[in-house]
Amino acid sequence: MRALSDYNRARLRLLPMRRRWLAGLLPLILIVAIGAALRFYRVGALPPGLYRDEGYYGLDALRVLKGDFSLYFAANNGREGLFMYVLAAGIAHFGRTPEALRAASACVGTLTIVAIYFAARNMFSPRIGALSAAILALTFWHLTISRVAFRAVTLPLVLCAMMAFIFAGLRTNVPRLRILYATLAGATFGLAFYTYTSAQLVLPLVALYGLSLWVSFRRKLSTHHDEATRRRRLASAIAFIAAGLVVVAPLLLWLTRHTDLYFGRAGQVSILNPDINGGDLVGALIANIGKTAGMFTFQGDRIWRHNLSLRPVFEGWLAPAFVLGLAVCGWRWRQSRQSRFGADISDSATRIAPQFVLLWLAVMLIPTILAEDAPHFLRAIGALPAACIIAAIGMEAALAWLSRRGILAGLTAFLRRSMSPPAFVATLLLAVSAIDTVNDYFNDYIHRELTRYWLEDHNVQLARLINAHATGDPRALPPTNIWLEDRLANDNPSLEFLAGGRWRTVSADGSGEWLAERNPQLPVLLFVDPNHNWSTLRTTLPAPATLRVIEGPLAQGDRDPSPRRAFIGVRADPAPAGAAQRNEATVRFEEGITLESAAIRGGAQPTNLYTVTLTWRTSTLIREDYAIFVHWLRDGRLQPLTQADSSPAQGYLPMPVWRIGDRIVDEHALSVPGGAQPGDTVRIGIYRRADNRRLAVLDAQGKPTADSVIIPAPQ
Repeated sequence: MRALSDYNRARLRLLPMRRRWLAGLLPLILIVAIGAALRFYRVGALPPGLYRDEGYYGLDALRVLKGDFSLYFAANNGREGLFMYVLAAGIAHFGRTPEALRAASACVGTLTIVAIYFAARNMFSPRIGALSAAILALTFWHLTISRVAFRAVTLPLVLCAMMAFIFAGLRTNVPRLRILYATLAGATFGLAFYTYTSAQLVLPLVALYGLSLWVSFRRKLSTHHDEATRRRRLASAIAFIAAGLVVVAPLLLWLTRHTDLYFGRAGQVSILNPDINGGDLVGALIANIGKTAGMFTFQGDRIWRHNLSLRPVFEGWLAPAFVLGLAVCGWRWRQSRQSRFGADISDSATRIAPQFVLLWLAVMLIPTILAEDAPHFLRAIGALPAACIIAAIGMEAALAWLSRRGILAGLTAFLRRSMSPPAFVATLLLAVSAIDTVNDYFNDYIHRELTRYWLEDHNVQLARLINAHATGDPRALPPTNIWLEDRLANDNPSLEFLAGGRWRTVSADGSGEWLAERNPQLPVLLFVDPNHNWSTLRTTLPAPATLRVIEGPLAQGDRDPSPRRAFIGVRADPAPAGAAQRNEATVRFEEGITLESAAIRGGAQPTNLYTVTLTWRTSTLIREDYAIFVHWLRDGRLQPLTQADSSPAQGYLPMPVWRIGDRIVDEHALSVPGGAQPGDTVRIGIYRRADNRRLAVLDAQGKPTADSVIIPAPQ
């Protein structure tokens, strides 16, 4: 393995100590810069949406800013508190926005790159540290988790910090530093229990590690009879335990009164639950073990919130590197069991590191093995750093093998001593991995409709509309005049976080005091779920008024068979008292229907999409649901080049619900091939669905003159 670094070491020896130290950190600085760029680039907008868990976290962070310094937050099945305090700092700076939550997560993710470097460096070597940091920075799994505000992102950071301190303490021969590192390791051990539910497995992980370390020390002490070493190690163990207890004590005290809440979520998703295992616990366990083992190289998490569905953790060259790393760690573990430990305690740290990283991986996979939906990238998040370190070990072993056999020697002349051949190959492989991850994430994942659906982007768009109509506009509405149907408002933490307090919740049946308290002189913006009957709420809108429909995006829940319209908004602007109806430039149709205005806008390339906006009113009640057609004509032909046919206002305000005096704003989108051309016209009319009979256009005396009206298209 010396071939991987001997050349660079020789060059570093020629540098002054300070420059040598900085030069040694340059790879880490470059890796962290790239990792940070990937995590912070448009972090508030990509991926689109703000999932309900993120909304709950944001609401908890708001409570922190108001002075509620809880250790554990009870809402939404309960959540550990550390991440809420990190989010509170983001909200204090950015406000109630997705950027505030996700920038905090990106900060944690970036710090984890630094932490894994020192963890792997102290466990193995600086080379393994740099490779591990690079692999973590470029791994799709960690990039995804760093760009959404899930508290699970804090667990890898704390675990890596704990491992860095543990192995730093094992390698130093300075007693005071050893006690300091043990204390810091114990503190981060205690802090882990404030991160994520899977941290409950950190206790058995550390216990098993401590047992392994005790066995190795016992072998050493039985050989050398070093009482001083025994006392020093005992002092370190006491420092670790004491610091851990001090940090975790408040949570333990809270736990004595809230055991059900703390452990309740695990019981809900555990395969020990007969409702989940279907009466076959052994079969469910075996299946989950197989799925979890396969997630690294074959098939990963299916859930779009955590992953590009089914993408494995490692693709390309990283997959064989991970498998090779497992083999290398297993072989080294076996070798360490067959050899005797020397007098140097740092030698024990070197020997125990391979078995411990395997133990780390195995133990932190237990949460997803014992739960439904395996493999689950949130529940397995504690295993991610170990997996990256193992892949780095495999990569280093492969490059060292190639270098020892002279296979990379031909690169020496090409590189002209600017970089060692193994370092060059490693950089090239990491660049390929970076391109793969960037392409999968920024060119694929964030553009998938299911990503948008599963992260509930419709709530972000609804909040944006509410905020736009409530602030910063001369036509801004008070909260009393922004009505949100209870189906949309209830149990919607993301909307509450992004736009809380800027609406009034109204019942679909129109009951409650809100109707009597409204100001009928002010406009009203009503948001409803169009998949249910909202006719009662429609009748409560001010009259007469100009009604304009805002169509929301599609949404699809985890268990919905197909997408549905998430919401619609209807803005009702009351007509000024005593305002007379305009008669100029209007077109009268049968059934008392009047087309007051028609306007065409848009046409930007490359879509050549035009919006035809029509404004209608009626002088009588209409009993039939007539359809409106808009035809784009070219070269004098009667056959339309393109057309749109629908009920008014995308079908949400059909003619039978029109009220006398109202003005209905009706928009139709047309994609025109080649864009508007000189001489193009637009034909507008109304027809009966049953027999396609068109309603006649009437003159001033009420006599039919045509079956449509034609207006010029924009040139």
